[in-house]
Amino acid sequence: MASKTDQLLIVVSILEGRHFPKSQRHSLVVQARFDGEQLATDPVDHREQPQFCTELAWELDRRTLHQHRLQRTPIKLQCFAVDSVSKARESVGYIVLDLRSVQEVKQEPRWYPLLSSKYTKQRPAILLSVLLESDTKPSEPSPDRFKAKKAPPRQGSPALTDLLPEKLEAELIQDQGFHQVGPPDRCADMFVLSVTVAFATKLEQLIPSTMKLSAEGSEFFFYYSLLGNDITSEPFHDLLSPAFEPERASVRIRSSKQILQAFLAQQPSLQ
Repeated sequence: MASKTDQLLIVVSILEGRHFPKSQRHSLVVQARFDGEQLATDPVDHREQPQFCTELAWELDRRTLHQHRLQRTPIKLQCFAVDSVSKARESVGYIVLDLRSVQEVKQEPRWYPLLSSKYTKQRPAILLSVLLESDTKPSEPSPDRFKAKKAPPRQGSPALTDLLPEKLEAELIQDQGFHQVGPPDRCADMFVLSVTVAFATKLEQLIPSTMKLSAEGSEFFFYYSLLGNDITSEPFHDLLSPAFEPERASVRIRSSKQILQAFLAQQPSLQ
């Protein structure tokens, strides 16, 4: 079993960019992928010198790190322009970091030009530093740091998804107020699933033509079931132009990203 001193963090500090074109309509996001784990910065203004100021970190032990170095597992950073209206994402270039050059000594950040950049007039670059940190001290991570959990199983051991039952269930843990999806020892990240009923139109088409709409005192409401919780909205009276306050219902789910995606994909009523 690995001792606590064997635990390491690979920390990628994404500081700022340069030579980007200005775009009022877009924001910029950097997404980093290492060994199947994906992390991303928050969106920032799409300007000449975008300020990301974010640390992304992955947890692993020395043996796994050695394996990754032998296999030359890359850390790939992809930069996306996100359309503020349609939310469509377009890749504007990428950077590949070599794990073999990462050290446990803090190094000066350096500029990495974006490869295959769609911005050809000037060559955009991002200021990065990469560090191996010992995970022994309960360090206070900076508020902007995102930390990935343990890397997925190595090739040769069965993947978590292979060990799961065909139909995933959300089990309510009553005393802690969340639903567990997947094995608790492997699925311990918290998520919130929210459903908001914001507005409605053409509801009259749901009513049979034989029924009178103008009946005095008629009340209508929305009803749905969210992971076994019955949700009923506040009643409203006018079906032709319904007016009601948006209502949100939320449930907490403890799972992992991969398992939760599989679970949601099994829910035919969720788009």
